Amino acid sequence: MRMRMFGWLMVGVCLLTLAAVDASAATSRSTVGTWKLDVAKSSYGNMPAPKFEQLVIMTDKADALKWNLKGLSADGKSFVSLYDGPIDGNYHPLTSNRTGSTVAYTRTASGVQWTTKDKSGAVIETGSGQLSSAGDTLTIKGTVMGPGGEQDFISVFQRVQ
Repeated sequence: MRMRMFGWLMVGVCLLTLAAVDASAATSRSTVGTWKLDVAKSSYGNMPAPKFEQLVIMTDKADALKWNLKGLSADGKSFVSLYDGPIDGNYHPLTSNRTGSTVAYTRTASGVQWTTKDKSGAVIETGSGQLSSAGDTLTIKGTVMGPGGEQDFISVFQRVQ
C-alpha cells in the first residue's frame, strides 16, 4: 500500500512538471497556475485512485520547473511533493513527505518526459504529458513500477486558476 501511495504521489508530481514543460515547448501558453485532478476523467487500472490532488505550478520555463503537489491518497492519508530544479536529463531531488526520490526531466520535440527513481536507484515511474489546445486540461500518461508489476495510468487535471 505504501508503494501505491508513493506511486500516486509521483504521478502527481511528474504530471505537474511534465505538463509545464510540454506547454512551454509546444506553444507560448504557460501551465503556471493551479490544477485540480479530475478523478472521473482519470484512469488508474488496478491502482486505487487518489481522493484529491492539487498541483500548483510556479515556474514554467524551457530549462526549469517549480511545482508543488498536495493530495489525499485512496486511504485518506495526506501527501505533499515539490520540485524546484532544471530540465536537463540529470536526476535531481524530489522533495516529499513520503520518501526520498529523484527525478530526471528531458525535453523532447513533443514536450517533456520524466523518469523517477527511489532511494535505491530503482526506476519507479516513467511518463509524459500534454496540455490541451485550449490550455485548460493537463493529461499525464505514465507507468508506475511496484510490487504488483507495472501499472499504466492517465491523470487528467483541470485548470482552476
